[in-house]
Amino acid sequence: MPRLVLATTLLATSMLTACASSISGTWQGRGDTGERPFSFGSVTFAPDGTYTAEAKYADNTRAVSGTWSMTGDTIILYGEPFGERTYEVRQDEDSLVFTDPSTGGSMTLDKFN
Repeated sequence: MPRLVLATTLLATSMLTACASSISGTWQGRGDTGERPFSFGSVTFAPDGTYTAEAKYADNTRAVSGTWSMTGDTIILYGEPFGERTYEVRQDEDSLVFTDPSTGGSMTLDKFN
């Protein structure tokens, strides 16, 4: 029985690591802010769980940074000025779609090459 628990733990850890490493890198936001309170001009998710981003708020652009973590298809971002935000994430081949579960609003980020 202990081997089964160890194997399950290792599998779960490797799945979380694979998911996290699949979004690591630099992404470019599509479109304008529209109805959203903000959007990312670009964002870099580092493998160590930190991020830096260019956030667009209407006509203002500012640099933000913080930490991120993923569980399944949910990402939690923490950083100033917005505090903690939780999004559902769907990854296509070269894009990420972030959806705010409370509003249903989404933003798409394309992999920066």
